[in-house]
Amino acid sequence: MNYPVVKGASYALIHAPDMVLHQGTTQTSEALKNPDSEHLKNLPKHLRSFEDVVKYGPNQVYIGNMEPDALAELPKPWYENPVAAGERYGKFGEIMPLDEFYGLMKVVDAFDLVLLEKDFQEQVKAKLAAHPVMQDLKDLGKLDKDPAELAAIEKLVAEDLAEGMYLEGKLIGCVKRAHEFDPALTHHVMFENLVSIASAVVALKNLLAKTGLKAEEVDYIIECSEEACGDMNLRGGGNFAKAIGEVCGCINATGSDTRG
Repeated sequence: MNYPVVKGASYALIHAPDMVLHQGTTQTSEALKNPDSEHLKNLPKHLRSFEDVVKYGPNQVYIGNMEPDALAELPKPWYENPVAAGERYGKFGEIMPLDEFYGLMKVVDAFDLVLLEKDFQEQVKAKLAAHPVMQDLKDLGKLDKDPAELAAIEKLVAEDLAEGMYLEGKLIGCVKRAHEFDPALTHHVMFENLVSIASAVVALKNLLAKTGLKAEEVDYIIECSEEACGDMNLRGGGNFAKAIGEVCGCINATGSDTRG
């Protein structure tokens, strides 16, 4: 009798401090209830830079650059004692900065909802084209198309027709709503959906690269995020798994979304 076994694993961390401020559930709820709260005023001072996140000991363990037992040798608190030799890429995966992740959100967008400011889009295209794992994504060419003017992005966000994409406090893009009236297709929901797909693509592409598994050999994908896609007629009835597989070149795979 054959038994299923785990032959490989990969891990991805996305450093997204601006999403914490602008899309985090606690912050968006607090902004509605108490926009002048001390929490909202003080939170930006407690966010860490990408360099700090890379050199954080537990993160280095997570992506495979350190053994878990090595943490016992690091002085505490760990966030005040960075790992000098910390690296972005590891044996199990990587830590991705927010600018590249925004570019990836446009790459995985199948409905042309993501607009990126033209200069930013050009810069992030160059970064992803040089990425050791993402450079062969078949849809990377989307970053050559439809660059947006900042004024157009600002107008959509100001009119509440799109969710802003911020980098170091500056607006550099947006995610538009997918339907005028459908509450399951608002710009905030579409932003969450694209984040779910893009972050899973980072993990799956790293898995394929680290294990040598060929994308076309994958026949089933199970997606397990906290979000759910669909429309007002079939909320949660969409399929992130198939979208992730399509982006990663898993041409023979089907899949399903599973929630606990």
